[in-house]
Amino acid sequence: MKYLYFFVLWLISSCIYADTENQVVAEVKLQDHNFAQMSSLVAMTDDELSETQGQALYSLNRQDQGGLSFYTLSMEANIGLNANIKNLQLGCGGVNSGSKAGCDIDIQNVSFGCIANASGTCITIPKSDSRQPDGAVQEVQAGDKAQGQMKDFNLTNPFYQFAIKNADSASTREVVGVRIGAAEVEGPMSFGALTSFSGYLTGFADLEMQGQGNLAGNLPNNLEDVAVTCKAPTLCANASGQSAYQGMADYRYLGLDNATECILIVACAEFRQLTIKFSGVKRTNLPVVVSGNRQSQAFVLNANLGMGTGGVVKSITDSMQIERTTNVFGSTLLNIVLGLIKTSAGNKISSQLAEGLGTTVASLNNNSYRLPYNLSNVHQLDVKSNVFGLSLQKQSIQYPGYVAPVSTGWAMYIPEGFKLNISDRTTTFVQNIVNSSDARNGNAVMLQAPYRNCYGSLTFC
Repeated sequence: MKYLYFFVLWLISSCIYADTENQVVAEVKLQDHNFAQMSSLVAMTDDELSETQGQALYSLNRQDQGGLSFYTLSMEANIGLNANIKNLQLGCGGVNSGSKAGCDIDIQNVSFGCIANASGTCITIPKSDSRQPDGAVQEVQAGDKAQGQMKDFNLTNPFYQFAIKNADSASTREVVGVRIGAAEVEGPMSFGALTSFSGYLTGFADLEMQGQGNLAGNLPNNLEDVAVTCKAPTLCANASGQSAYQGMADYRYLGLDNATECILIVACAEFRQLTIKFSGVKRTNLPVVVSGNRQSQAFVLNANLGMGTGGVVKSITDSMQIERTTNVFGSTLLNIVLGLIKTSAGNKISSQLAEGLGTTVASLNNNSYRLPYNLSNVHQLDVKSNVFGLSLQKQSIQYPGYVAPVSTGWAMYIPEGFKLNISDRTTTFVQNIVNSSDARNGNAVMLQAPYRNCYGSLTFC
């Protein structure tokens, strides 16, 4: 029946178009209903037509930038995507294989969207590593959290964008890139295992080295003083430097090598004779960036860990106070040499951090050190962006809205997709870096497991 309606409307409009100066009346009887419509058309000039605006399902526009012309074919629509991809592999071998084997993009168990509880919070699947923190809604065993809804990965006004070289020359014009994106992309996304990434991916990191000892602002569980050197026997590289204060919990030992500071050879103090207290340091929204082809690590920038201006270690040592001592001169005379103790302790902390991180003291002090972070630890992404995209290009291209170009081959562009939270007692932070390779190898902290995206009894997430 609907096709009959369309035919009648087409017939009427054809008659009207044929006779624009006379009024046309059409009367049609369908299913015992009378429909009467009176219409008239008036011819419009070219100028009037050019000033008329309307809305179409598809629109095309051009933007010139960086020596290229970008043609964007947009669709006026909202798309809610809920999909699972077992293996997303793009650009395997190809032009980039000369620099690094594998694929431009290689990600297992990619999910667009998630299964959420009744309040709309995504459910996190059971952990694969006990060191992973809990998600906002954490499953201990698969299916033990009530599923309330499916939460989509939403694309508003999706588009194809074509990068054209020499667009105005019929003989030399060339398509050098194609990008899929949307005017606004918002929703949950998760990776099972990210092996290789090409393009541009950013996040943020919060770094906190918690204060210890009875000082204002320190956490209630961190009010105990800290021994400067090590606890025998397991935490001491040199038994002669072990602290005079034994029997405390491991986290109450800073673990520095022993040293002696003196004023005019009259008042001297060994580190092993001291306990201290100090305030914490917190850095928020440090940029985490990965850019390039076939990358497996991101880098935390501007951590400023050393003894330079505003450095983390300098801030901690500046707040340092002596709490207890076994030195015969007592705390009064030791306060005279406190400045020397602070400087020496700060230099030793920086030296041991540099050794543990596989870098130099200078790079920590001048803030040029970049803390590596393995992308295989990134599982949950919450995307909200107007430049999110997937592209394929013949050459390095900076698409409109991008802050950095993407290289030849396949590339994804995901800005501000994840968050790292590195927070621990200063003693634990230092011990972990000195005694473990995790931080220098890109595993300073673990992140939450992927979102659940299997509804009901389905098993692939």
